[in-house]
This record gives sequence, C-alpha cells and structure tokens, in this order.
Amino acid sequence: MIKKSLLILLLLLIAVGIYIYFVFFPQFPVANGYAAKKMCSCTFISERSQESIQSEDLGMSPLSFTKTKINQVSKSVTSSIFGLSPRTAVYRNDVGCILIDGVDDYSTDLSIKRSAISPVSKWPQGSNLQYDSIPPEVNMTKLNAAVASAFDKSLGMDSVKTRAVVVVYKNQLLAEKYANGYTADTELLGWSMAKSITSTLVGILAKDGKVKLKDTNLFESWTNDDRSQISLKDMLQMQSGLAFQEEYAELSDATKMLFMSEDVSVIPRIQSSSHKPGEHWAYSSGTSNLLSKLIQNKIGDREDYLRFPYDTLFNRIGMHSAVMETDESGVFIGSSFMYATPRDWAKFGLLYLNNGNWYGDQIIDEEWVEFARTPAKDGGGIYGGHFWLNHDKSAYDDVPADLYSCNGFQGQYVFIIPSRDLVVVRMGLAEDPIFNINDFLKGILRSIDS
Repeated sequence: MIKKSLLILLLLLIAVGIYIYFVFFPQFPVANGYAAKKMCSCTFISERSQESIQSEDLGMSPLSFTKTKINQVSKSVTSSIFGLSPRTAVYRNDVGCILIDGVDDYSTDLSIKRSAISPVSKWPQGSNLQYDSIPPEVNMTKLNAAVASAFDKSLGMDSVKTRAVVVVYKNQLLAEKYANGYTADTELLGWSMAKSITSTLVGILAKDGKVKLKDTNLFESWTNDDRSQISLKDMLQMQSGLAFQEEYAELSDATKMLFMSEDVSVIPRIQSSSHKPGEHWAYSSGTSNLLSKLIQNKIGDREDYLRFPYDTLFNRIGMHSAVMETDESGVFIGSSFMYATPRDWAKFGLLYLNNGNWYGDQIIDEEWVEFARTPAKDGGGIYGGHFWLNHDKSAYDDVPADLYSCNGFQGQYVFIIPSRDLVVVRMGLAEDPIFNINDFLKGILRSIDS
C-alpha cells in the first residue's frame, strides 16, 4: 500500500514537472531578460537601489522568482530563475542597457556630449524655477492639493503608486511632487511613451524631406506582396494590417521581440498582412520598432543613426537626461525603452504644446503636430499618429476633447491640453482603475480658472 502511494506521488511529481517544463520553462528567457534589463537600466541610468527595483519593479510573479546579480565593474546584470536560462544586460552609456542574446555580436555603444544647462535661465530653457509671478488665474492651494491626490499619504508605493507628477502651465513649471526615493533628477522609464518619441523622429525626417506620409514600399522584403501598399501614415496610425501579436501574459510576438531578439525589427517585419492597410486599427509595438528600423535605413551611417535622437531632438530642447535604449544590433527600441526625468518628459510635451517650435527652433512642422493629434480612420477617436487622443471625450469625460497624450505601461503619461495651455506628467506603477486619470486631471483643471 505504501509502495503504491509512493508510486502515485512520484507520478504526480513527474506530471507536475512536465507541466512546468512545457508551460513555464519557455517563458524563463523572457522573464529573466525582462528582469536583467530592468535591473540594469534602473541601476545604471536611474541610480536606484537593488532592493527598490526588486520590490517595486520585479515584485510580481513570475519576476519575483528571478535572482539578479549586479556587476559594478562590467556594469552588467545577470538574472535567472532557479539558475535556469540566465540572461545578461550590459550598460553602454547613452544607449542605456542592452540585453545580450547569447554572444554580443555588435558591441553597440555611444557617448554623447550633453549641452550645459544654464542655472540662470528660467525653466524649461534653464534650471531656474523662480518665475516673476504665478498667473493670477491659478489657485496654487487647489493645484498642490490636486497633485498631492496622486500620491498615497506616506508618499510610498502601496496604493495609487505614483512616483512623480509635474504640472506645466503657460511654459511655467508650477507644481511637482515625488514619492519617497525619487527626485527631480531620477530618470524614469516611459515604456510606450517612447512610441511618441519615435513618431517625432520620423517627423524630423519628414521636415527634412527624407520621408512622406504617403510613402509605400517601406522595406525591401515588402515589395512583392500586399505589404508593399502599407504607407508610413498607416504605420504611424497603427493601421498597417500586419498580423502582430501584442500580448504580454504569454510567449508572443511582442515578448519575443523585446526580450529574445538581437534585432527588434525582425519579428514584426516578417509578419504577413491580416487586413488591408489603413482599414483596421490594432495597437502594435512591432510597428513602432519597424519605424525605428526605417529611420536607421534612411540615415544609413550607424554612428549618425545612434546620435540622431540626441542631435536632432533631445539636445535641441534640453532633454539632457534622455536615454533611448537600443537592442543588441543597435536599433532603437522605439516601442518601449526610453528613460528621462519627469521634467524632461514635460519638455517633450511642451514641444507639442508649442506646435513643434522650441523658442524659435522649429523641430517638427506644425502639420506634423496636427497629424499626431488627428484620429486614425479606424481608431475610434482614441488614437492619432502614435499619440493617444480624447477625441469627442472618448477617454476622459471631464477633460477637454483636444487633450492628446503619450501613454506608457503602468501609468506613464505626458498629457498635452492645448486649449488650457497645459502639460501634465504622471509617472507611476498603476493605471486605471487603480489610478483614476479623469479625476486626477479634473482636479488640476479646476485649480486653473479659465
């Protein structure tokens, strides 16, 4: 009887082991890759503690099972689950942390000379926050209360999980607040807010006459099939029709692209068409990384491409903290991986609030800004040219319909409200319904008597 019970137990253990092997083991490289990259970037870019990163960013299953080792000498991080499928990410200066797939075949690296920030000039052109006066229509007591409402009482991360809020009105930084452990100098991951940066880089190429929205035949491998009809406009409005699986709870096109690929453009580029271009809206991080590859193809020179975001955008508007990360091959991961301080994210919002003009420097054409906030044909009023919309108040009932925004996973936002001359940045670890965006913005708007 005992032998029979032991046999049954053994068979059950074998069955469980087989189940774990076939269901969970294939996801270990993704989980370990995510953990290694996140720990590396938050350590060497954001300069946060390992304990903070592990508890806040890697605290959920299965990431909580990862064990990470930080090598301060090589500036690398290795992560594994039970010692299986270890992955390593390496810090490479101004391209951030690169997730290595096997052997590093490319040695991608970049060091950019950052322009000095004037301590005398008023923000956003300098670092001086002492303005001559507060606009009389602003009730600072109400504004500070609205900002504080985005944080829990202890300024910890246990409830609404807000890390930072910045409010800019008429180009003045009027209010900001940070959770414990975070400051105005902490560079934070924007996740999919990077998509709006990628769109802007395409807009810079468009201003220089190197691309047009109507362009087709975007990649050489697309010239002999239906994909040849996909336009740049279709791509920017997420209406390419490509069959890309945007799923993160399982092994998918998106997770393999971000955490198991040397070149993030390959997986989306080989997808077939599932719909006619311009007729079906489907959110796709793969599309954004195809745009990154397209930018690389248009620029040509590897060094010039890596410098492109810094030379043409970040340094020109004073986003001196910005770090846009690449894959191993040197393609910017334009869908997901860019770090900047909340104030610098706000500067990006101001660029759009001011119709692409930065104190006399026209970075992108006004027509490009208008395109960014124009609803996609099949997008239901919620999406434009790589920006989210509130068209017909489709997203937020108590917020002006002209709001458009950069949105990122776990509640990263740059809200741009032209009718109220307002930019609001919120960085955190929670989104609707845990963090009520409509109520948050409503409180800020009510503090400004328009």
